[in-house]
Amino acid sequence: DEMGLFEGVIANLLRALGLLFCCNQAYYIRLHAVTTFGRVIHEFDPWFNFRATEYLVRNGPKAFFSWYDDQAWYPLGRPVGTTIYPGLQFTAAYLYYFTEALGWNLPLNDVCVFVPAVFG
Repeated sequence: DEMGLFEGVIANLLRALGLLFCCNQAYYIRLHAVTTFGRVIHEFDPWFNFRATEYLVRNGPKAFFSWYDDQAWYPLGRPVGTTIYPGLQFTAAYLYYFTEALGWNLPLNDVCVFVPAVFG
């Protein structure tokens, strides 16, 4: 029956639009601090993740996994490669390399600021 098919298409279209709207709102809510205060890293954990990503980009994976960060866990320091899950740092580093390959030349700080909004 054509009417039932049409109603099903409309219902699926409305669901898709609703999901798109929710995703759009979630993205902009996640970016509230960025739109209010600019591209600034505000808290300690994101700052450490930025520093770790910066170290990874500058020194490569081998050095990253043997890096002993003397600025974290003061006064003892921290063996970063064995005490974190490096997925966030590698994702941000590869996105940074990808944007460079496209010629966008985004600062690493900006990539790290937008990663939570894109993936969160």
